[in-house]
Amino acid sequence: MEFIKIKTPLNVNVDIRHAGVGRRLVAFLIDMFLIFVYLWAMSYFFFSVLNIDFTLFDEKTDSYFDLVAFYEILYMILLLPAICYSLWTEMIFNGQTFGKMIMGIRVVKINGYRAGFPEYFTRWVFRFVDFWTGLFMLLFLIPIFGEERAYILAWMMFMMSGFVAFFSIIRTKNSQRIGDIVAGTTVLKLKEKESIRITILEDIRENYVPRYSQVVKLTDNDARIIKDTFVHAKKRKDYKTIKRLRDKLESVMEIKSDQNDWDFVDTVMKDFNYYTQKM
Repeated sequence: MEFIKIKTPLNVNVDIRHAGVGRRLVAFLIDMFLIFVYLWAMSYFFFSVLNIDFTLFDEKTDSYFDLVAFYEILYMILLLPAICYSLWTEMIFNGQTFGKMIMGIRVVKINGYRAGFPEYFTRWVFRFVDFWTGLFMLLFLIPIFGEERAYILAWMMFMMSGFVAFFSIIRTKNSQRIGDIVAGTTVLKLKEKESIRITILEDIRENYVPRYSQVVKLTDNDARIIKDTFVHAKKRKDYKTIKRLRDKLESVMEIKSDQNDWDFVDTVMKDFNYYTQKM
């Protein structure tokens, strides 16, 4: 499915293109590269700059376990930005990681509105199911199978868990991985979304005579939504959406017009701009 339906505040459904598995995959790989660079830098700082070597510690000293615990905690703190990468980036950048920014996609609620901490946190938690099962199993596999075999098994698990996310995105109605389904989110293609955010201003002739004074009941935000919906529906020749938009406008403005649907909405927009510019 190429589009998802988003209901605007005027109760009009608008079709918006979702990000698609290709863009999401590239964004994921970009994020993984950035995380890898960070982990390499932190490991270099920890083991080379700080010169931490646990094998040099004397186990017979009273402070051995305290010292080891201290450095292990310090190392985990250094890893937190990588472990929580998607959570803190999506929180700070309104549904985007650095990879998503580059690819022009954003996490939103399934109704198209801005997601919040509960949604971002749920998506982050379920990343461990969608992607990282193998990497965390590695911690338990090394003592059992040895390092070499453990890495092979972990990589196989990683590929399988990634396949689950991939399969979920391409098969679900709104291109959702498991974390999206649980959180009630999806990922939109920003360029498509922003392409319908056209200015509400219309070219008004100097001798223009408005027809509907009731447009003053509309707010600037109403007008923007009307214009976005109208332009998008007109481009797709979506007659049903235009009809619903017309019915809603007549209800809000408390009028009945003899114009056809297209001309009526277009006139309402021009009248709104006329009165706005005169105020």
